[in-house]
Amino acid sequence: MRKTVLAGMVAGLCMTATTVVAGGVQAMADSKDCPDGYVCVWGDSNYEGRFIFVPGTSRENVGSQMNDLTTSLWNRTDSTICFYDDAGYGGALLARVAPGDSRPNLERGANDRISSWRAC
Repeated sequence: MRKTVLAGMVAGLCMTATTVVAGGVQAMADSKDCPDGYVCVWGDSNYEGRFIFVPGTSRENVGSQMNDLTTSLWNRTDSTICFYDDAGYGGALLARVAPGDSRPNLERGANDRISSWRAC
């Protein structure tokens, strides 16, 4: 029984660590926390500040917590990921990131502009 409860608590903590904290408190996650098979984006350079970790290769809309706020990212999927200026994969193509590649500091033209991404 104790092992089951402990396992449930650990799983709950892991789920909490992969979501954006609202209410003015920014979540922090190390770049090493980005799991295999996920696209992970952070609001500040060098994988700091608010973040979201998204399983799979697409996100049609990053949502208000991260829209136009991404400065660093890591593609832990097996696909090349294209990052777009607008929701729904619209607008300018801002970055193309190979599988396993990361960007600790996006270029000036892509910084704080990402709204969606998908495999390309």
